[in-house]
Amino acid sequence: MAALIIAIGNPLRRDDGVALHMLKLLKVPQGVTTYKAQQLTPELAMEICVFDLVIFADADMVAERVVIEQVDVPPPDCPLTHVTRPQDVVALSRVLFSFTGEAFVCRIPVIDLSQGESLSSYARNSAVNATREIEAFLAVRVGNGVAVPVSEQGTPKRRRARP
Repeated sequence: MAALIIAIGNPLRRDDGVALHMLKLLKVPQGVTTYKAQQLTPELAMEICVFDLVIFADADMVAERVVIEQVDVPPPDCPLTHVTRPQDVVALSRVLFSFTGEAFVCRIPVIDLSQGESLSSYARNSAVNATREIEAFLAVRVGNGVAVPVSEQGTPKRRRARP
């Protein structure tokens, strides 16, 4: 199973760069590709189409803890605006490039998006937590090369081995 982690963030806006920092901490397993983006663009639709699993990691001012949840894809006629969201990239990839993989977003809690290059201690702790969550998620989803179905809550479920 080929997986892609896209770390989104602007390192000049303090905690907005938390996903980029998380990527530095991450032990990237074999079969997983990483990509850094300051912001999402429609062109990423072509990049993700060859992967079975895509995780968009990004700073989130509303999240209270690290959350990995399945991307909710809008209808294909969703108009592009000045802001491109993970669900927009996935929808475009499905329509234009026949993307059939699964996509998730990892919301990393932050508190400071002011100008500056250093992360707050809160964001540094969130990056460590996000690293743990993504590593555990990948161990289940990609670890044995078999896709694991996702429950309706967005948490992985293990398949039972056939006797």
